[in-house]
Amino acid sequence: MLRFCQAVTLALSVLSVAHASPGLFFVEESSSTETIEDITEPTGSSRLSDIDIIRGVNLGGVFLIEPFIRPSLFDQFNSSIPSDMPVDEWTFTEKLGKEEALRQLEDHWDTFVTKEHLETLAESGINWIRIPIGYWAFNLTDDEPFVNGQVPYIERILGWAQETGLKVELDLHGAPGSQNGYDNSGHRVTPEWLHSRTNVDRTLDAVRKMTQLAVDWEDAVYGIQILNEPSRWKWPVSDILEFYNEAYDIVRSMTNDVYFVIHDTFLGPNEWSTLVSSNWTNALMDTHIYQMFDNYIITLNETAHIDMVATMAENVTRFDRSSIGVVVGEFSAATHDCTKYINGLGRGSRWEGTLEYVDHPLCPFENCTCTGDYGSDYTGFSDHYKRFLRRYIDSQLSIYDRELAGWFYWNFRTESAPEWDYMLGVEQGWIPKFSRTAIPMTSDEESEISATDLVSSASLLPTFTPYVIFTSVLAFALVLF
Repeated sequence: MLRFCQAVTLALSVLSVAHASPGLFFVEESSSTETIEDITEPTGSSRLSDIDIIRGVNLGGVFLIEPFIRPSLFDQFNSSIPSDMPVDEWTFTEKLGKEEALRQLEDHWDTFVTKEHLETLAESGINWIRIPIGYWAFNLTDDEPFVNGQVPYIERILGWAQETGLKVELDLHGAPGSQNGYDNSGHRVTPEWLHSRTNVDRTLDAVRKMTQLAVDWEDAVYGIQILNEPSRWKWPVSDILEFYNEAYDIVRSMTNDVYFVIHDTFLGPNEWSTLVSSNWTNALMDTHIYQMFDNYIITLNETAHIDMVATMAENVTRFDRSSIGVVVGEFSAATHDCTKYINGLGRGSRWEGTLEYVDHPLCPFENCTCTGDYGSDYTGFSDHYKRFLRRYIDSQLSIYDRELAGWFYWNFRTESAPEWDYMLGVEQGWIPKFSRTAIPMTSDEESEISATDLVSSASLLPTFTPYVIFTSVLAFALVLF
């Protein structure tokens, strides 16, 4: 009897505390009809303030084809004369003619990326996609061999992204005259971009039309990269900054609610401030970090490659990011340049010593061949090499994912370049999965209902009435005493 009285006394004491401090025990059913936006976004603030880490992939090789991403498009020519082979989208369309080029490219746009791909990426933890686009999708002249018709397919992807919950960065990847001379600009040629005001005006027109897409698809597009990899070796930095400022004015005249993204032009972080204007808002610096395009770094062994990740990122993380954030817009799992056409169609490799101006193999082994772990067949990869790929990716993500605004892996998929294929890497285990943060969009009505239900989800929790508290504590106390 004494124990029972002690138990009742304890239960009554807890109940009195509960009445005095109801917030400790009682969950009141919310009658709020606020949406998630109402709660998470302060009045008058940009929607960008709510964005956490960017975990993205590039949809490279879709609207600006590159030989190493989809070599089958180029291998169809199968010419024994190297000079007759197309090496970029310009010469690809030139060889085929506009009618056949459009037929093949429309099939490519229709099939190389699907909604199922985006759903798979979202399930693996990807929350952003970066879509590289050539200027000719927006501004094409009659004397250029390119074809257009990309915009409806781009908009289809924007619709899928909206449904899947992925945020999008639109990236102008090629400019008239070529901003760097690489095949990834659409034209592998001596660059002429800033040599002509006409080229600049056409580039700005493409930026304007790309920004209009962002305005039209505001629920999907959260970033505009005004130009990918303009070359500081060809153009004075001051001229590139002048273009950046003109592009900024265009983007900001149309919207304040997208990131304004610039590329570092391959300058080191200690010089990035020369590319930035103090009046910019919601701006990101895009830097690309690779370890296979340097004649020294490619000679390193696996341990040194992993150590080099921190070395290459050191100045990036030290850069003053108070006025502009930093995102790694391109990186991969590759540490060799054996990938077919990675240095350009018709060019060799540093690894085997067949690249122009490389007079001996530069791999870190005695036998430098692009086979086995360094070939295109991932089923032949050794367990050791796959473990290295995982460690190499983990070492990069430990910095890009924790210390910067985020990252975009290059690329979402390829035909035969395993270390460049994000979806394959996740499937095979050398790229980790993340918790899904891309939340599918619904209709306005469904969004309002879902948000209201989520806000008032406290009603789904047990209701801690005085009776429940008293009986629960009494039961516990009887056991205790």
